Amino acid sequence: MKISEKLDCLLTRKRISRSDFAKSVGITYRALYYYLNGDRKPRKEILNRMAEQLGVTPEFLSDNNIDIELSAEDKLLKTLMDNGRRSTGAIRFVEETKGLFAGNSISDKDKELLIECLNEIYLDSRKEKP
Repeated sequence: MKISEKLDCLLTRKRISRSDFAKSVGITYRALYYYLNGDRKPRKEILNRMAEQLGVTPEFLSDNNIDIELSAEDKLLKTLMDNGRRSTGAIRFVEETKGLFAGNSISDKDKELLIECLNEIYLDSRKEKP
């Protein structure tokens, strides 16, 4: 996995805005944009600051042979963002409902009903519109 993909994934997971991250690392937003697009690679000192801010090692960020295990949420968010749909209802839904499953604050039966409902919504959305 490339450094650009790791940066994007870690920023999304940690809910750090790109502009805040750039400021915390001491670089311009434009420089971060180049790193995220894979147009440039950060110098060692910048790589070290990025790694420190993200709680990883510089080697982890720079080694293309090391991948990040993507959760289902990561995969969904990446797909939505890759398709240029950053502010969709799906992202909001994931953000607002993930706590229901993590904290076991709803019963297993209610979880199953929610999944059935989501599946039904998905299938309805796939039908051709008149």
